Amino acid sequence: MTDTAQSTQPSPRQRRRHGRRHEAWRKKAERHGVSTRTLDRWVVDGIISAPVYINGRKFGDADEEPRVDAA
Repeated sequence: MTDTAQSTQPSPRQRRRHGRRHEAWRKKAERHGVSTRTLDRWVVDGIISAPVYINGRKFGDADEEPRVDAA
């Protein structure tokens, strides 16, 4: 293996197992300036996707932005 091939492969910490970055539900709420209850309502209304539960904690897609309908 050449030196360039080694440098292009991500380190084990950089690899993602499932292809999505997860963000804690609380952090996602803080980033959008709303409460976690509002995020739960947004899930019901279809504005964001449902959270993933990991070890009993809620995580949302870190790259997802709330859907905004043009009125």
